[in-house]
Amino acid sequence: MDLMKKQETEKEILEKRAKLRALHLLERMDRTEAELRSKLKLDMYPEDIIEIAMKYVASFGYIGDDGYARRFVSGKQGTKSKKEIMVMLQQKGISKEAAKNALDECYEEMTEIGAIQRLVEKKHFDKDSASDKEKKKMFDYLLRRGFSYEDIRQVIQVSSWNA
Repeated sequence: MDLMKKQETEKEILEKRAKLRALHLLERMDRTEAELRSKLKLDMYPEDIIEIAMKYVASFGYIGDDGYARRFVSGKQGTKSKKEIMVMLQQKGISKEAAKNALDECYEEMTEIGAIQRLVEKKHFDKDSASDKEKKKMFDYLLRRGFSYEDIRQVIQVSSWNA
């Protein structure tokens, strides 16, 4: 009987530690469910204890991939393309559907052209005084960031051949 009580007490202590660890991890930064699970696994918590900790933090609304995706998109949409944000979200364990919904919702208010304009301003690029070589360099930079050819062309005229 004492052995059973001791095991129950140890499990309760482990549950409490896992819950506190999960809260601590979320206190420092917003995380996806997959990221939080991964961190708790790295801390060597058993699956059943991780599940209990996940339910605990979810009960307070501290995790939720849909909300995380919307906040992430809102924070990145001014400097990243939709494609790049989509890839980043999927790398963080967000489903393709949740990522697409967040992108659709957040990009209703702003287009990618606005993000391109902000990046161009941030780079102190002046399309009127830039040489064709400088324009091509900026154009290539924006293409690598995942912006579409047409959107970039609307902001920057690379040379007379694409005017």
